Amino acid sequence: MLRLRNSTLLLLGLTTVVVVLANVAAQPGQKKDDPPATPKNEIIQHFPTNGKMETAWKVRWATKTGNGLYIQDAWYKKGPNEPWMQVLGDCRLSEMFVPYHPGSPRFWDVSYNFGMTTVTRDDAGSHGTLLGGDNGKEPNVVKEVRDRGYMYMSSSSVRRGQTLLLYGTLLAANYRYIVQFGFQDDGVVNFRVGSCGINYGGREYTGHMHNGLWRIDVNLDGPDNNSAYLVEHIEPDGNEKTKARSDVTPFNGGKEGFADFVAEKFTMVRIVNDKRKNARGQPLAVDLMPARQGNARHFAGGKEQCTHHDYWVTKAKNTELDYTKLPKYIEDGENIMNTDVVLWYSSPIHHEPRSEDGQFINNIFRGTTMVGWAGFDLKPRDWFDRTPMFNYGKK
Repeated sequence: MLRLRNSTLLLLGLTTVVVVLANVAAQPGQKKDDPPATPKNEIIQHFPTNGKMETAWKVRWATKTGNGLYIQDAWYKKGPNEPWMQVLGDCRLSEMFVPYHPGSPRFWDVSYNFGMTTVTRDDAGSHGTLLGGDNGKEPNVVKEVRDRGYMYMSSSSVRRGQTLLLYGTLLAANYRYIVQFGFQDDGVVNFRVGSCGINYGGREYTGHMHNGLWRIDVNLDGPDNNSAYLVEHIEPDGNEKTKARSDVTPFNGGKEGFADFVAEKFTMVRIVNDKRKNARGQPLAVDLMPARQGNARHFAGGKEQCTHHDYWVTKAKNTELDYTKLPKYIEDGENIMNTDVVLWYSSPIHHEPRSEDGQFINNIFRGTTMVGWAGFDLKPRDWFDRTPMFNYGKK
């Protein structure tokens, strides 16, 4: 395998605004009874960055050999006078499975415990900020705020939105995996992994897949009272007299288990906290919104059984972090209603090599395949009582 140090892989140069840094941790001489210092891995970002605060995110992040960048906890504030509401616990890229068409090789890149690349100003662009890495030795994470384009367009006005981004890159031998989390001003959370690097030696033009396998601990208004539901769109065929509908049912009958994405059903998973409701009486919820090329299924046995389904839900346990062990995790069929639950999701991307991936020069393959992104969004449902950040005073 070739090893590559390339600090220019993250050419993500959109217009940005620098985010608000949290205070550093305890200072020498701090008294015992003083309020606890803000953790130095905490970022508090107000939106919009160029006006009076309307919403905000508070995010605690960390890095780990193998998984790279991950989220420890995240809270959202939906108004200046609103309390912080927890949204996420531990969220991470649990595994990256890369099987090649001939049947070999078949890599499990997270389990190899690769480290992260050091980031520089080339990675961060004009407005990103470099954050310290493992043991504070070298920066390996970038944070920035980006303009994300239209938030909405009405008959009287338009509004552009912003996103707080955190990203870092796993140095997986000849490949790079850019793990990126985005926290939008309207409460949406983006999960992305970008595959990039030099095609594997001896298989430079061989098709393969990158299966980004995620663990998402949703703690909506705290870890308790969260329930998992399956949401499916049902479209009647021409012989039926019924109308189209959306079916919302307890995920796997309310027990730990799995489900598959069906394109015709727009399948998604919803986490609901029915102990807290908005002014319309609707319970707080969050929808996992997939964005995928297709469904990845792999049948070489062993750990690959975890790829046979697209969604899994388990009761949260801090000892259960390995995506490949999901078939074992669900054996007890524990309750996933009104408790602390974890979503597991497969975001696959198929890489069919192109001439644009590079070329052989003096029998050495040179060049870099462009970044291919895969992921999903967590979208708020009924957090607000009306359109967020909309100027209702305008006619």
